[in-house]
Amino acid sequence: MLIKTLLIAGLLFVFYQDLRYRAVYWVLFPALLGLLVLLGIQERDILDLTLSSTYNLAFLLLQLLVLFIYFSVKAGRFVNITSGYLGWGDVLFLLCIAFYLSPVNYLLFYILSLVLVLLGALLIYTFRHAQEIKIPLAGLQAILFASLLVTDWNLKILNITNDHWLLNYLSQ
Repeated sequence: MLIKTLLIAGLLFVFYQDLRYRAVYWVLFPALLGLLVLLGIQERDILDLTLSSTYNLAFLLLQLLVLFIYFSVKAGRFVNITSGYLGWGDVLFLLCIAFYLSPVNYLLFYILSLVLVLLGALLIYTFRHAQEIKIPLAGLQAILFASLLVTDWNLKILNITNDHWLLNYLSQ
C-alpha cells in the first residue's frame, strides 16, 4: 500500500510541476521508475517484467527514432528532438511506465494518452487563441496514468500488467 501511495503522490507531483513550471525535477523519474519496478515485481515474475519492459523500450526507441528522422528530414539537418519538440521529462516519463505496463497496455496507453492530450490541448488553445502551443505532455500523461492505476487497482476489471484481458476479450 505504501508503494502505491508514493507512486500516486509522485505522479500527482509530476502533473503539478509540469503544468505549473513546464519542467519536472529530474529526481522524480528515478523514484517513479523504482516504485514502478517494485510494484511490477510484486504483481508478476521477473522474467515477464523483463520481457515486457524490453518490448516497451524497443517501441519507445523506435518512436524516438521515427521522430528524429521526421524532424531531421523536415529541417534538412540533424535535429535534437529534445530541444523544442519533445521534453526530456516526456521521454523519461514514457521510459518509467515502460517498466510496469505490459506491451499491449503500453501501446494502448501511449496512443490513447497522446490522442486525449492532443484533443484537450487543441480545445484549450482554440479558446485561448494562443500563438505558441506548449503541451505539458508528461504532466498530463502522469495524471492519466494515475487515474488508470487507481481504476485498475480498485475495479479489478483488467490487469494492466498483462495482456490476457485483451486476448480474452478478443477471443469471445
